[in-house]
Amino acid sequence: MLPRLRPGPAAVGATALASAAVAVGGLIVAASVSSPAPQEAMPAAAAVAPADPTPTSPPSVEAPAAAPVTRPPATSEEPAPARHDGPVLVVGDSISLGSTAALKAALGADTTVDAEVGRQFATGVPKVRAWAARNPGPIVVDLGANGTVSAADVDAVLDAAGDRPVVLVGTCVPRVWQNSNNAILEAAAARAGSHVVFLDWASVVRSAGAGILGTDHVHPTPAGRTVLATAIRDALARAA
Repeated sequence: MLPRLRPGPAAVGATALASAAVAVGGLIVAASVSSPAPQEAMPAAAAVAPADPTPTSPPSVEAPAAAPVTRPPATSEEPAPARHDGPVLVVGDSISLGSTAALKAALGADTTVDAEVGRQFATGVPKVRAWAARNPGPIVVDLGANGTVSAADVDAVLDAAGDRPVVLVGTCVPRVWQNSNNAILEAAAARAGSHVVFLDWASVVRSAGAGILGTDHVHPTPAGRTVLATAIRDALARAA
């Protein structure tokens, strides 16, 4: 007796096909559906199509152009130099001393009036130097009525004052030194530049008419003090 064989995959497939046969019209017809032979499992890598290794780059978007920077047009003009601000110093003699109230009214209540009777021009040099070292304000020099003025003393005053506005007040006295003093003061102002102004006080007195000077023809009357202070204020405004 032959040993019984264990059906293999092929036998199982044949048995399934035979058992699926049916009689139709006296014929043996095989069923149209048969058990397929078992398929080998596909490798995992073959079962799913690999993704395209090349990443899809998003469409390039150009960055908007930066707005142009607007700059002010270049100019060749230099900024105006800063003016020296601050209280005014008036260095004078008895003419300024008697006009103190009018000077403060015209130039400012904080104006310093350093004046004394009989002062000579030369004694004004250290006054200007000491004050200029501590203060930036303009300087008015109203000296020369009591004696002659030297060009060296005027230059020393202007050197001590620096580039601040300076007014040199001329003399108006019935003395032999009036015209020579005024010429020296005017020439010094012209040499110094536009920040120094010569105030021709004699011309102001003549233009204003009677009533500006007292009976001594030297010291101004109350009305004349106002005229003097106003003329000094206007001269400072011209100094640049």
